This record gives sequence, structure tokens and C-alpha cells, in this order.
Amino acid sequence: RVREQIAKGKERTALKHKVEGVWQSISWTQFGQQVDAISLALLSQGFRVQDKIGIFSNNMPQWTIADFAAMQLRGVIVPIYPTNTAGQSTYILQNADVKVLFVGEQSQFDVAVSIFEQCEQLELIVAMSKGIDMSGHEFAIGWDEFIAKGNQTHQAELEERLEQANPDDLLTLIYTSGTTGQPKGVMLDYTNIGAQLQGHDERLSLSQDDVSLAFLPLSHVFERAWTFYVLYTGATNCYLQDTMQVRDALSEVSPTVMSAVPRFYEKIFSAIHEKVAKAPFARKVMFTWAVNMGAKMAVCHQEGRKPSLMLEKSHKLADKIVLSKLRALLGGRINFMPCGGAKLDETIGRFFHAIGINVKLGYGMTETTATVSCWDDKCFNPDSIGMSMPNAAVKI
Repeated sequence: RVREQIAKGKERTALKHKVEGVWQSISWTQFGQQVDAISLALLSQGFRVQDKIGIFSNNMPQWTIADFAAMQLRGVIVPIYPTNTAGQSTYILQNADVKVLFVGEQSQFDVAVSIFEQCEQLELIVAMSKGIDMSGHEFAIGWDEFIAKGNQTHQAELEERLEQANPDDLLTLIYTSGTTGQPKGVMLDYTNIGAQLQGHDERLSLSQDDVSLAFLPLSHVFERAWTFYVLYTGATNCYLQDTMQVRDALSEVSPTVMSAVPRFYEKIFSAIHEKVAKAPFARKVMFTWAVNMGAKMAVCHQEGRKPSLMLEKSHKLADKIVLSKLRALLGGRINFMPCGGAKLDETIGRFFHAIGINVKLGYGMTETTATVSCWDDKCFNPDSIGMSMPNAAVKI
């Protein structure tokens, strides 16, 4: 399906990222060309069916490009958290038999170099960012130099891998910290991903006009599975490499959707209420009144009731003078925001719905390719994690 989006997307923007402080676009055509180029380079490296690549990096377009490039070759992708220590990374690389490791920044490169000799299967480290000091290590290569290794003599083999794609192939190994001992590698195949994409199609509404901000780490199943869905629908994915810049990124790209964890909402909620606490009395009264109007309107929407004329007019005024300004903190265009990873406080959930931000509470696990349950657009109950996903069997 993503290859279909590449074919019809052409010059529309597929991915966006910041280069020296400026957001730059990668078109669907360019995205497809880079994915194929990395696939051909991997083939030149002798990459076999179900061989493993590791991705050890912060969020960036190259993360997803390497991900899809390995998928095209029926490979297995092993994400590693960018903050992992040398010991943690060594265990994953050894346990998964990773052959090629893609690293994002200097800090990850330095860790990878320090453990290279301990990982027998590891053949090559590919530095995805420009400017990384590789200090002449023979087993390391830059992104552009790696692409140059690929050539058209492997094109037929690439086409053959695509034709032989098997839904039962292992797609990824995601290592999660278990309750005992070393992390365990969760095994997800292509059928697992496909089932989630179909389920999300039935529960959510996303199109090529949507813009998502990839804020959570792609090494976690939440953001990665969401990125799959964003690209599957033809929407634009914007990569935030430095999470400390999230406030600026929200105003700069004005996303329509964005996955986040409760801590994100808690910080915004606290910041708003701290500012209101210091405001003059009249502003405090105005803020409280406006949020109450928003809460009443949200209840009408959730219960399918038509609001009274008085509530409609009051809410319109509240939205103009207060609520729209609060939504502007998140870019001003949010349609909905998936939320998972931990419990969201009910007060905070109600607050965001009151100001017009549709926070979609849900529950998921790595083992279930993320979403097990979430709310649809018609309902919201801050005490619940929603309804089970289509075709999902849930047992307590």
C-alpha cells in the first residue's frame, strides 16, 4: 500500500524534517527513490531474506527510510532506543544477530563503535546523519556512501523480493524490558501490522490531507505503528529529532494528528493553569467560564444531543476569546490525538475535550502491535480506555 502511495503521491510531501532550523520536505517520489536506494545498497551487502538490521537513532526520515528498505527485502528490523547504554545495545545486537546497524547521531555512533567487536554478526555501521566523525573506521560508512554501493544489477532481485513477500515473514523484533531478566524480543510479522492498519481504517479517519508530528520515539511500537498508518493513508509525517523543541514544532508544522503519552498532556495542563493562577481576577473568571462552556458542549457532542441556542452562542464566544487560543498552543489544527502508554488523569482528559482537543484514550502493548482498544469520535469517557479494536478479541 505504501508503494501505491509513492506511485500516486508524486510531488506531494510525504515526510518533513528540520535541517539547520528550517523544515524541509521530502516528496513521495523522493521517499520511494531513497527507500529503493537503501534496499539496493543492502542487497550489495549480501542482505538475505529475514536478515536483521538495527536502527539506533532519534526520530528522522532516514529511520523510516531504512525501516521500509529492509521491509521490501523481507528483512527484520530491530529498533534500539537512542538513549540505550553500550551494554543494553550489545545485548540486543547479539541476541537478534543484527547484520547492519543504522545509527542517527554522534552519540549513538560512538556507542556502536565501542561495541562493534563484541557483536560477531555485525558487519557494518551506517551513519545516517551528515557530520558524524567516523575517524576512519573501516566498518563504518556514511548514508550517501552506503547508497552509492547499491547498483541496478540488484534491481531484479529487489523486484523478486517484493513479489515473494510473505505475510507470515517476521517484520520486526522489538525488545521490551520484561519483569525478569534481560529484555525480551517481541516478534511481530507483516500480518500483525496489516491487521492493525485495517482496524484503524474502521475506527479512525485519516487522509492525505493530514499532517502528523512524530514526537514519541520510533523505537517504541506506539509511534512506529502510528507512522505506518500515517504513510499507509498517504498523510504527511513530520519528524521531531529533538523532543525539547516540541513547542516550536507544534506552531511550525501545525499538525492535525499526533500521538502522545499522558505526561505530555500533564505538562501542558500544568503550564496553562500556572499561568491562569497568576492572571488578574477577571481573566481567571473568563477562563473558568469558557472551559465550562466547552465542557458542556463536549458532553452534548458525546451524548449526541443538540445544544441549546444559549449554549451554542455562549460556546461560540468562549471559543473566540479563550478556547481557540488554548488550541493554538498545539498548532491550532488538531483533529484528534491518540493517547496511550499510561493512565491519563480524568480531570486532564475532560479539560482537553472541553477546549476542543479530541484526545483518543486507548490501550495497547508491544505484543499486540500497539492498539487493543480506543474511543471512536462519537464517544469519550475519561474513566475508560475505549472499545476494543475491530476483530480484536479481549479477555479479562
